[in-house]
Amino acid sequence: MSSFKGLSRAKNLFLTGLAILGMMATSACVRPLYGPSAGGSAVQRELAAIDVAPMKEEVGHYLREELLFNLSGGNYTSLEHKYKLVITTSESTVSAAVDTTSGRADAAALRLTAQFKLTDLNEKTLLESSAFATASIDRLSQRFAAVRAQRDSRIRVAKDVADQIQLSLAAYFSSRS
Repeated sequence: MSSFKGLSRAKNLFLTGLAILGMMATSACVRPLYGPSAGGSAVQRELAAIDVAPMKEEVGHYLREELLFNLSGGNYTSLEHKYKLVITTSESTVSAAVDTTSGRADAAALRLTAQFKLTDLNEKTLLESSAFATASIDRLSQRFAAVRAQRDSRIRVAKDVADQIQLSLAAYFSSRS
């Protein structure tokens, strides 16, 4: 019986060694998303060259400002643009909790969906996708607190969607090089 345990232990050691060897072999295939690519251009430089088209809605304003800062690090006025990003947004609010005595909604969920399209200067579509986020809203009886809660939820979903769009764009530029 002891020889059977020894065989099982040797087998486990062999499989563990094989797994470690496999991980070491594949670790050379991983590269940082925002690091320099094989073609020599950094993904961050490509992201900074994107011009984000203005949007009319309040949540569109928040989304655009977040993207401009994320893509260029805050220095978006002096850069030469090679790409254009057009975003259309839609938002919806769903009541999540209703007070049974007053019949008034106490909480809601705001959902922002953004369809975006990246084009080059010749209007050739390079990437087309969507992103979405949801945030909760406390509906308070105080008017100004309720307005501020609505605005805060719009800012939160805009930030989440901006992060998703930035990641999609970075993945696109990383895979291109």
